[in-house]
Parts: sequence; C-alpha cells; structure tokens
Amino acid sequence: MQKINSAESIRGLACLAVVLSHLSLSFIPYLHRFDANDIANNQLIYAIHHSPFAFWYSGTAAVFIFFVLSGYVLSYAICKAPEQIPFKLKNMWIKRYPRLMIPALISCLIIWLIFNTIQIDSRQVGGWLQAYVMQDFSLKTAVYEGTIGSFLFAESSINWVLWTMTIELLGSFTLFILIYLKQLHTAFFVLGSVAFAGLALWWRGEGFFCGISSFIIGMYFYFYGRQIPLFIAAILLIFGLYLAGAHNSSWSYAWLYAQIGERTYEYSNFFAGILIVYSILMSQELSRVLDKPVLVWLGKLSFSVYLLHLILMYVICIPVFNLLLDLGASYLFSVLLAALIFIAATLWIAEFYSRYVDQLAMISSQKLAKYLLKPKL
Repeated sequence: MQKINSAESIRGLACLAVVLSHLSLSFIPYLHRFDANDIANNQLIYAIHHSPFAFWYSGTAAVFIFFVLSGYVLSYAICKAPEQIPFKLKNMWIKRYPRLMIPALISCLIIWLIFNTIQIDSRQVGGWLQAYVMQDFSLKTAVYEGTIGSFLFAESSINWVLWTMTIELLGSFTLFILIYLKQLHTAFFVLGSVAFAGLALWWRGEGFFCGISSFIIGMYFYFYGRQIPLFIAAILLIFGLYLAGAHNSSWSYAWLYAQIGERTYEYSNFFAGILIVYSILMSQELSRVLDKPVLVWLGKLSFSVYLLHLILMYVICIPVFNLLLDLGASYLFSVLLAALIFIAATLWIAEFYSRYVDQLAMISSQKLAKYLLKPKL
C-alpha cells in the first residue's frame, strides 16, 4: 500500500496548494498577477512571483495532479485483482456519481445557508474573493449545481471549485470504458484512449481535453509505469515543480513564454501534474518520503477541505483579517495570521465533514451498488 499512501499524501499537499492559491488571489493577487494591473505589496512578493519557486500556491497544477492521481488510483482499485475486474467496473460505475455528488451537494447547501444568514464585510479583500461573496443565488440553484450543473456542465457559481466535478465524473466513466476495452484487446484500449482524448478536445475544448487526458495518463501510469532511479525521479520532480510555478508574466518563465505565448500557464501546469505524480509514484524512495501519517491524513481530508475552504474563507479568514486591521496590524501580518487561523480551522472542520458527510457518501454509494448488483431470484 506504499504507493497508495504516497498518492494520498500527494493529494493532500495538492489540496493545500489550492487553498494557498485562493488565499493569494484574495489577498495578494500579484503572486499570480492574472491581471496586469495587480501591484506587488513589497519586494518579497515581487520576487516570489518572478521566482521559479511558486509551485506551493499553484492551484491549477494541483488540479491536474488530482486528475492524474484519480486515473492511477481508480485503475489500481479496479485492476489489483484481475479476476474481479468485470464486477469492479459495474460496481464503481454505479458508485462514482453518488460518491462525488453527496459531499458536493451538501457543500452547496451549506454555502447557500451561510450566505443567506451571515453578512460579513468583505470590502478590504481582493476583487477575486469579493466577486465570490457578493453573489446572490437561490436554494434551487444550490441544489441544481450540487447535483447536475457542476457534474455535467461545469456550472459552479455557488462553490467555484466544483467546476472540476465534470472532469472527475466523465473522466472516471472514460476510464471505466477504457479498462473494459483493455480486457477485450490492447489495441481497442489504445485506440479508445486516443478517440476519447480527441472527443474531449472537439466537444469542450483544450481545458477539458487536458483534464480527460490527465485521467488517461494516470491510468497508463498504473498499467505501464516502471520504477525509476532516485536520480531520475528527483530531476523529473524538480522540473515538475518548476513548471507548476509558471506564470505568463514571470521572468523565470520568459523563455517558455517566448515559445508558446499565452498558453504558457496552462500547458506548464498540465505537464507539471503529470511529472510530479510520475516522479513520486514510480520512485520507491520518494514514495517512502511521502508515506507519513500526517500527510496521509491530509490526503484523507483533501476532498472535504477542497469543498469547504471557500466558504470558510468567508466566515473565518475575512473576519479575523478585518479584526487584525482594526487593531492596527499591518496588511501582510493580518493576512498571514488570518490565513494560519483559517487553515487550522478548515482542517479541524474538514475532519468532521470527512467523518460524517464523506462517510455518508461512501456508505450510500456502496449500498446502492449492492442493491443494484444483487442477484435477481
């Protein structure tokens, strides 16, 4: 189980990067500088943006890491016992949607309830977070996006992170079909992989193509990946982390921008997810480094943290930030202390969400699969 533990650890660290990415967008937007009008708070912020070490708040690379890991872990779960593959395919096909939908729906209902009962002054935070908290939506919209909109059409106005659910769900179904084709003939599997990637590009464009391709690549890692020496793994990991920090306006990536222009950010983060996952999962040494209880625990909480962190940023981070500013603290100190308190509180709350809501989703999906696959008398 070492590889799976390290996969959990990667997922946990990637989720933390998503949280840090959204904190930076909300309070120090120059770290990303998606808007050319963003201004650096000081020289350190300026230097971080232009450095090759911005991977720690790369939410986009983290999302691609999620997709590659899902492809790998789902393949492992289905194929580790070859004689059970036909049953596992049917079982997981039934379970996948409710497993994702129940936690997503409950997060939308929580957000709707909080936004309709608690008003917090967000005037001193960045425009990205202000745009999120100033939304007005109905209970009907919350239910729709938590059950259908985010899963089929990437509609996620209530919980912005739910746009990934479309790729998680359809990527999973793509993987199930491809594994079935592999049982028939390897040629069907390879041709199907190319066909599904091409269909994704034609149907929904480049972003969707990269997401579905990440699933397929993770599956290929499981079937065809080979252990690599630590030296090679370290080089791949370092280069992957470098690519994860890419921003179009960063000096450290000017050579890439000169080659591929505005696609530098998207392409670099896509390949970063692939390289980071492969370098760790295919290296026993790196896998052991990440096979630590605290990191595995973080991975276990990652889906709950992912679903809850935006609304907790609203009800915890902003009030603490406002209070510190009112007490006379500097802007950056207020951001750092508020962020630390918010992250600690998010992990604590996510523990309960994982224990009760995530478990509810797992148990419910298992019961549904058991009922539908029950032998008919």
